Amino acid sequence: MKTATQERQPSGSYVAIFSSIHYVLKAEQLLKAGNISLDVVPVPREISGDCGMAITFDSGQFTEVQSILAAGGIAIARIFCKEAEGVFSEIPWKTDS
Repeated sequence: MKTATQERQPSGSYVAIFSSIHYVLKAEQLLKAGNISLDVVPVPREISGDCGMAITFDSGQFTEVQSILAAGGIAIARIFCKEAEGVFSEIPWKTDS
């Protein structure tokens, strides 16, 4: 059975927000080791006015990203789908924290 997130996977990219820069850097390390194509970017202003970094990746890699991060003990705090330039929609996300 698919989760709500898997059913909503559009083509395009996701923006993953973490609770600290430490988690962003650890997630980057884990995902690169897992051969995930990603970019570390400033959190888009459309998502948050706070300074911070996020990870973007192709939506087709979501399941793999989720598995790698779970195995590494890293939780995504919030995740967004980039609908168009400057347009993001938050995807309901449950964390264990």
